[in-house]
Amino acid sequence: MAHARGTPPSHLDASPMQKKEDLAVKEDTRTACRQCSFTFVFGVPGNGLVLWITAFKMKRSVNAIWFQNLAVADLLCCLSAPFSIMAIFLGYWPLGLFACKFLPFILLLNMYASVLLLTMISIDRCALVMKPVWCQNNRSLQKAYVACVLMWILATILSSPFLIFRNIRECNGIETCSYDYRILGRHKQMVEDLIALCRLLLGFVIPFLVIVVCYTMLTHRVKSRFTHNTKTMKVTIVVIIGFFVCWLPYHVSGTILAMNVVSSPLFDSTFKIHNIFMALAFMNSCINPIIYVLMGKDFKSKLKRSLKVILKNVLEEEIIHSDSNKSNLTSESKSTETPI
Repeated sequence: MAHARGTPPSHLDASPMQKKEDLAVKEDTRTACRQCSFTFVFGVPGNGLVLWITAFKMKRSVNAIWFQNLAVADLLCCLSAPFSIMAIFLGYWPLGLFACKFLPFILLLNMYASVLLLTMISIDRCALVMKPVWCQNNRSLQKAYVACVLMWILATILSSPFLIFRNIRECNGIETCSYDYRILGRHKQMVEDLIALCRLLLGFVIPFLVIVVCYTMLTHRVKSRFTHNTKTMKVTIVVIIGFFVCWLPYHVSGTILAMNVVSSPLFDSTFKIHNIFMALAFMNSCINPIIYVLMGKDFKSKLKRSLKVILKNVLEEEIIHSDSNKSNLTSESKSTETPI
């Protein structure tokens, strides 16, 4: 998330190619600003509503705890969007050192918290279907709260490089908010590559593999044993797809920027569009409430009902039934409040 400050260069003597490139950069800037604006306008009220419903209007359940924490992570990110809009629009970093460290930290914290939560939800869904008796004896609200606390601690630790290495730098009279590894001396490139690699692996690749394995196992078991409502599973799958679609370009461009020479053509072309990918990552924070509403059963018939009713219906726990052993699983489901 680098932004520059300085007097705009004169374009009177610019070549047609340079003018074309400048127009492309301006269009990319407008696109990124529109994306961040969309995130703020829809994300703040949407996630605020989800948070209110899961905290005060729904029966306490493990499922509600997962979505409540996901809404908290998304809401924090949405609230920081206006500051990113300001920096992208102005073309320089106007907000000082604290904001330079804290705002990117919030974005990365949202990423890690979201992906860790989605991984935990996937494991939870899988365990409910694969090991219902174990869940009956071990799945509880207290353990879900403990898991969320540990998740936030881990997400904070993984996001800490932004707090440590983010700094305001000046180059040719231009101020930027970017990574500054100069304090590491000759080890700076190695540390930069290591941070980028860890972000890619821990924030994307490994969680993605775990989630794919969980839902592959879950889908196979559901097809063979269950016949009815998989509402929560469908909602979760769509949320997971949305997360990875929004974050994949950010991870790819971030890895390219970290591991390529600054003057290389690949670095230059990636840097020009990185703000768009960053804004797309921001947008993931506002789409979950929209998904919850659109995934509500008989959405068109519910347009006249309140959003509270729609969201509550989508996020609440549900009971699973098995055709082959209906009475046993129904009993276990009621004891553990088992959604899938």
